[in-house]
Amino acid sequence: MLWPEPGLDKEVRTGLRLKRSDGGYATDSSPHMHSAAQAEGLRALTSIATREDSYAVHPGHRDHLGGLPRTFGSPDPDVAVLLEAWQATPGALSEHYDIPRVTSDDRSAPALIALTVLLVAARTAWHLGFVLLHRSYWELTPLWLLTFGFPVASIFLCWLDTPYVTTSRQDRQLANLFVAAVIPVYNEDPELLDRSIWSLVNSSRPPQKIHIVEDGPSGDYAAVWRHWAGHPVIAWTRCPFNGGKKYAQSVAFASCDEADIFLTLDSDTALEYRAIEEGLKPFADPQVASVAMIEEVWNKDVNWLTRTCSIRNTVSQLTAWSTQSVLGDVLINRGTGALYRAENIREILPAYVNETFLGRDIKLGDDSALTLFSHAKGRTVQQVTAFCLPMYPETLSHHFRQWLRWARGGTVRNFWRLRYLPVASWGWWWVALGIYFIFTSVIIPFALVLDWPASERVTFYIVLFMMTWAAALGPRSLCVRRSGESRGYRLGSVLLYPFGVFWTYVILRPIRVYGVLTCLRQSWVTRQKGVEVEAVRGDLHAEAY
Repeated sequence: MLWPEPGLDKEVRTGLRLKRSDGGYATDSSPHMHSAAQAEGLRALTSIATREDSYAVHPGHRDHLGGLPRTFGSPDPDVAVLLEAWQATPGALSEHYDIPRVTSDDRSAPALIALTVLLVAARTAWHLGFVLLHRSYWELTPLWLLTFGFPVASIFLCWLDTPYVTTSRQDRQLANLFVAAVIPVYNEDPELLDRSIWSLVNSSRPPQKIHIVEDGPSGDYAAVWRHWAGHPVIAWTRCPFNGGKKYAQSVAFASCDEADIFLTLDSDTALEYRAIEEGLKPFADPQVASVAMIEEVWNKDVNWLTRTCSIRNTVSQLTAWSTQSVLGDVLINRGTGALYRAENIREILPAYVNETFLGRDIKLGDDSALTLFSHAKGRTVQQVTAFCLPMYPETLSHHFRQWLRWARGGTVRNFWRLRYLPVASWGWWWVALGIYFIFTSVIIPFALVLDWPASERVTFYIVLFMMTWAAALGPRSLCVRRSGESRGYRLGSVLLYPFGVFWTYVILRPIRVYGVLTCLRQSWVTRQKGVEVEAVRGDLHAEAY
């Protein structure tokens, strides 16, 4: 991996020049960096174990921001100003988009915690009874304590992941931060792209800059470009070739020296009205280096696949990721919505674009790379009141290919995490146990089949464990409330969660293993043949702002 040399200006650092649609140039990292930069990169990554540096943004002390118009905010920072349809800036393909309102609701927390305690107690008692009747299993007790105790700690620690709140003074300081949104585009439905831009421009706290980067020729975005090109905060770059998501993002990163915060999101993602406003609040803590938003799948009602993925995703974010956030140890910021301190991103830009592993160029795992780099500079957290609404795969083919891409990118990233994260950190052990579970989940089914019917009791035990675990975790999704959804609908999603667990650990596990074994194949296996998910027109809208 490579790192920029201190003292090099941007032209020297990045070398490659790309012409933008406005006639200017965007820059990107040259693929040829010398060994001194690489050595510097390794020293910087090693600092993850110590994190002595604090790259805090000091809001309110940037003289060059004094003349910028303050079009966002309200006289009372605690009151959201909701725009009527006639007040909003119109989109290119639709005058107005009805973006669902999504909120965090923890009123049911005491009852859910009590239910979790009962289920964990019952599960523990059952296991102890089983071991007493089968004393040969005593030898496995230390391993059981580790593999069971670690997840149990997670489902209780996650409740400590409460929203970051700020004072009026901190709100004024955060309002002075220059936020630059970065949207890479490749084979996207133009209406989804338009909706994404619209949600940013009409949010409670719009960015000062929105940079759309076409990653080589793909779809026809002419109507969207013509509409937004004249907007004062919009920059639009057309790259001459498809260099990948990292490459497209780097074009925007390298061309905005004034940014304090970079907001990254996918081109099919709309942000909830207060997402940016809420997502900035953790940066009032100078130790916070990045903030992940919470995904609420826009198209989850399309079919059983999208709904299953949605409930599984929500529970995962509010349990595993919430625990990591409590400890400042979030391992992956969702690419659909995340914020980073800009000076950190500018520093690691050549390393990000020129990453190699075992001599191979690494194109996948972009969001997890930005998270790991940010972890070297401070705490990586999520804000449970900042929501983004992405589109998820609606077909099995797209779903399986997305999972394969994630598996390949995650495998490479896990090697870096085990190498550079402190062994005493939660994140290191989470990765180590995750790798253990992947391989045991492959071995155990074969062992059960070969030992059948003697393995019948153990099989029942495993199934019971999975269902108990699903029952303990599933209700956590009730803490997210989306406009237009009834209580019955949300309870139905909870009941669907056990199927989501089965889908992940039985159906998707072979794809995960294949991704691990083929991690050096770094081609982008989605969006290669055109648009994969299209906007749903008219029947999936929720209440407007």
